[in-house]
Amino acid sequence: MISSFLRTRDAALSRFAIALGLMAGLFGVATLSAEAAPAKPKPAAAAAASSGQGQAMLLETAGKWQAFSSHQGRSKVCYALSKAETRIPANLKDVEGLLFVSSRPGEGVRNEISFVMNFDLKEGVEHQAIIGNERFALVAKGQNMWLKNPAEEPRMLDALRRGSGLEVKGTSKRGNPTSDKYSLAGISQIVKRAEDACK
Repeated sequence: MISSFLRTRDAALSRFAIALGLMAGLFGVATLSAEAAPAKPKPAAAAAASSGQGQAMLLETAGKWQAFSSHQGRSKVCYALSKAETRIPANLKDVEGLLFVSSRPGEGVRNEISFVMNFDLKEGVEHQAIIGNERFALVAKGQNMWLKNPAEEPRMLDALRRGSGLEVKGTSKRGNPTSDKYSLAGISQIVKRAEDACK
């Protein structure tokens, strides 16, 4: 069941990975490599750029967060995005962790929380998101993570809105512990902006 869930989410993330590559310059983050995104988005991103489709539009910035929207053909994608402020271990400093809260109304997806870590993660083990005293189990596929229990997304989003910081504790494919820390300043305003753009 988890593998089926991951395949579904993996495919969904690949559909808006095009937007990630195209908006990277706006946000000041490194463009995702073909290995970093789930399903070979690099050729698709090039195709979207040449056709003029899929261009991500910056909607608003607040604190450490930005809201974007993008059209992929007839499908609209809106998302709030932030990058990790700190990352441990230090040898991962050249690749950035990204946190998304995305909506894809055409697929009935609203405020899906996901992480693009940009390094290979250990699969089959539990990773964690920590907000204050609350902990959420994460599951990994490749270089991406999602909530192990999707039903917890509303509770986690509420915790993100109320919190001041988020720590994501993971384990790399090589078995090394990792820690990313995010500021939550501006998240409420930006998630609402992304929600409104995809109503």
